[in-house]
Amino acid sequence: MTFIPPQSRLRPISREVLDRALAEGFTDLQARVIAARVPQETTEIRQLIAPSVRLLDSPDLLPDIDVAAEAIADAIADPVMHLAGVFDHDADGADAGAVFLLALTEYFGVARDRVVLLQSHRQREGYGVSDAFVERIIEDLPRPCLCVTGDQGSGDEPRLARLKEAGFLTVVTDHHGVDGKGPPSALACVNPARGDSKFADPLIAGVHVMWLTMCAVRQRLLQRGYLPIDAPSLAPLLAWSAVGTTADAVSLARSRNNRAVIRYGLRLINASDRAPWQAMRKIMKKEGPFSTKDISHGVGPRINARGRMSDPLASLQFLTTTQQDQADYLAALLESENEARKGVERTMTAVAMEIASVQAQAGMAALVIHLPDGHSGVHGITASRIVEAFGRPTCCLSPKQGKPGVLTGSLRTVPGVHVRRALATVAEAHPDLLLSYGGHAGAGGTSLAEQDLVRFHDAICEAVAAQADPTSFGPVTWSDGPLLRAPDEAVLEELDALEPYGREFEPPAFTDQFVIEQVKPVGDGSHLKLQLRSPYGRHPGIWFRAMSPGGVMPVKVGDEVVATYQLAANSFRGRTTVDIQVQSARVIQ
Repeated sequence: MTFIPPQSRLRPISREVLDRALAEGFTDLQARVIAARVPQETTEIRQLIAPSVRLLDSPDLLPDIDVAAEAIADAIADPVMHLAGVFDHDADGADAGAVFLLALTEYFGVARDRVVLLQSHRQREGYGVSDAFVERIIEDLPRPCLCVTGDQGSGDEPRLARLKEAGFLTVVTDHHGVDGKGPPSALACVNPARGDSKFADPLIAGVHVMWLTMCAVRQRLLQRGYLPIDAPSLAPLLAWSAVGTTADAVSLARSRNNRAVIRYGLRLINASDRAPWQAMRKIMKKEGPFSTKDISHGVGPRINARGRMSDPLASLQFLTTTQQDQADYLAALLESENEARKGVERTMTAVAMEIASVQAQAGMAALVIHLPDGHSGVHGITASRIVEAFGRPTCCLSPKQGKPGVLTGSLRTVPGVHVRRALATVAEAHPDLLLSYGGHAGAGGTSLAEQDLVRFHDAICEAVAAQADPTSFGPVTWSDGPLLRAPDEAVLEELDALEPYGREFEPPAFTDQFVIEQVKPVGDGSHLKLQLRSPYGRHPGIWFRAMSPGGVMPVKVGDEVVATYQLAANSFRGRTTVDIQVQSARVIQ
């Protein structure tokens, strides 16, 4: 494989945002970070960076929210009606399921035996409310029944029509891209991404759409006298909304709601003794409070792993159990699945890198990786690794389980290329090409006939090139420039005050010169443990995925390097040090 070293680029800074941030009392370092991430039109910066939960937008302007809330309230009030939650297999879907179940049973007094939960099986049933998933719903669910989807359903009209014919009522809650007003066979389609939506924020996660929907249901139940006037609010359920929002990598630079949900939800989790959070703390060997990174890199992947590797329902059971022993058992199960996922990912990514290298050298606008022996549950992660390595939109495909001749795939992208828009362009230009597709700006999924693989590659390359110039693509490490001070705990405190970090509000990275004093491979041989020296002293460091396992180290003792890096706190036995996490490094000749 030909290794393409990433270019280190300086993040452009908005002078207007910088001046506003300083005027609002942010430090020089904080203002510099903010000005490189926040849209220039942002007027009240502190309300975006550190919003109160009281600033969450009301559900009242969500499309179809009145119809949805009335339908769910009617079902709750009807003692013979069952309520079925139908959710996506990922962490966003699982957390939406947790919000749905806990709102019904712990806040609205619905008997547990009236509530049925289903999650789509990634390998056997694919994305969304698929035909195979509908067959299971029709076979397994009792009647009469109201189905409420979470994190899916907006693009599934043919399948929802089948449910309607089978006697089911359906309410869709979702956040993915949607054509028109959504599926007409549903009673309602609550989706802020609808073109006719008046809701101020189309960037919220699916779990938060579910939380808002259940808040609207609560209001209807209060109005009807079904709940007492002093019935508790659903604010505690924002803990689950925070996990799903973080794991789904939605925008944290343009959505005040997403930032408010995560900030408040993390406080709830860290103050809670609920069984799932305590079990996850044990599995992760976590000391101190959970951070956004603990959710995005720790809790989220473990929940996602079950949906990637097997029947995802265990993750939903984990999120909703009140029994500590069951939570501990399920957390261990999720941990085992996550370790298995890592092994599959390593194998798939190694093969995919070789294929991607050839396509990238050929200058293809999009990389399409066909893995005949691949695992569909790990496509998304592998595609993300390819995007990191080559800086090009990527689709990873492998055979769909139980569907000979059909490929299923996951797409990830680079800034400037909208995944769902690209897939929609392909579908419009080639109506017979895609069997299904969906997604949003940063990620998506599709399926197609294996015989159409070459046609798809050509079509997706054309769609990508219509959005961005492929000659500008390539791996990039973005930098906030030199730190200009010692990388110590005081710096971390300043930066931590800007949490949460995530998509479009990435963690700060700095570029400075260091001398390599110690270096050795660790882990699987692809990571390097470092001892670095700068004018401010000596610093422990780590460089993840610095090389291929067993390969030649890119640096040696005595080298002077220009490194782009992030800072991380390393707590052990009550002592905290600041680690330098190298993202890229260039030896000074």
